[in-house]
Amino acid sequence: MAQFYKELKELRISQKISLEEISDRTKIHIQYLQAIENGDFKNIEMPYLRLFLRAYSEEIGVNSQRSLEQLDSFIGTVHTSFKRNSISEDTLEDRPPLKIKNLLSFITADQKKRQDYTKGAFFSAIFIFAIIISQKIFKEDSNAVLTDTGPLIQEKSIPITKNDLIQNYILDQSSEELLNIKPPFFIKIKALKQIGYTFKIDSTKAKSRILNANMEEDLESFISRGELIFNSTELFSFYINGTEIKNVANYNYPMRLVIKPDPPSIFIQRYKPLP
Repeated sequence: MAQFYKELKELRISQKISLEEISDRTKIHIQYLQAIENGDFKNIEMPYLRLFLRAYSEEIGVNSQRSLEQLDSFIGTVHTSFKRNSISEDTLEDRPPLKIKNLLSFITADQKKRQDYTKGAFFSAIFIFAIIISQKIFKEDSNAVLTDTGPLIQEKSIPITKNDLIQNYILDQSSEELLNIKPPFFIKIKALKQIGYTFKIDSTKAKSRILNANMEEDLESFISRGELIFNSTELFSFYINGTEIKNVANYNYPMRLVIKPDPPSIFIQRYKPLP
């Protein structure tokens, strides 16, 4: 079967419509628009996928119902189709005789009513979808986060503890860097994707936290020893007293950071999964 999503992409490009424009108008995260055009449907839950595809199709001037049918055929999902109300010959025979003009008016009014019902159902679905997302968006059990371009669905990150490092990972690289700053230490972290981490000051109990995508956080300041363990530092920025520590970014596996006051330094340990 033809890859319909490639045809959608080609049509969009031919009309010189950018994904950014569609994302701005529909509030669908650009990541999902790209996934639709690449046929990467497995990471988008079906209710969201159908709503996203419908809105995308309408933005580029394609029959959205046809796109949904092509999606169903492509992924092998069968959805119940409801027959449209129609006037059969038997129905006409049962009706009292009508003039042609009146019959045409009846058919036109019936079609308009169906179109109004269809539009009403679509916008109702969008409204309900928005309510569900807004209610779930900041709950701990939600896998959606709010971004500038709309809700982003993602797998929830799990913070890594020191015991996890010992049991499931091995040390890959380690290094130490002197810091041209003095305590107290003020740490800021930013992430373009969700990360999990633990934070510990001196001998206090470690606290596990999650930082959502496109968010930043200022950690509790300290003057002694601080320790952080991240499950990943991909698409991540780390600052100490306003200075970015660039060599801790873009590592796909857990990383442990130890900030020491005397002399001011940062100890970096990179881990990798056990073979």
